[in-house]
Amino acid sequence: MRRSRRVVAGLSCLVAAPLLLGCSEVEPESREVYEPATVHEVAGSEAADVVLTPRGAEEVGLRLATSRRAGTYTAAPYAALVYDGDGVPWVYVSRAPLAFRRVRVAVARVDGGQVLIASGLEPGARVVTVGAAELYGTELGIAGKH
Repeated sequence: MRRSRRVVAGLSCLVAAPLLLGCSEVEPESREVYEPATVHEVAGSEAADVVLTPRGAEEVGLRLATSRRAGTYTAAPYAALVYDGDGVPWVYVSRAPLAFRRVRVAVARVDGGQVLIASGLEPGARVVTVGAAELYGTELGIAGKH
């Protein structure tokens, strides 16, 4: 009986040793925190400017499209729309390379993959079609830290 206890104890050590050794290989915490975007408040506006780093734009797969005139409306891809918690529609407009501002729009109707906008967006504006949700999360401070 004593011998079986020693065998069990010995086997336990053999199993536990690699696990304990593995714990010592934890990567040291990085002092530098990567921020894929910065947010700049805009005086007099309910929206802020969100500026992505080139790496941040790549990580979200950023894509843009140009809005166009469609009769009395401005047409943009439906994917450009972002709805806030109250159901208000917005689009992110490019203000400079990798700099975007959320603009409130009035949707007239959705026509296939296009949205017809009655006001808030001018034809020729560059709108975010992929990455808008990430911009919104960043602007509101709810995006994950990298």
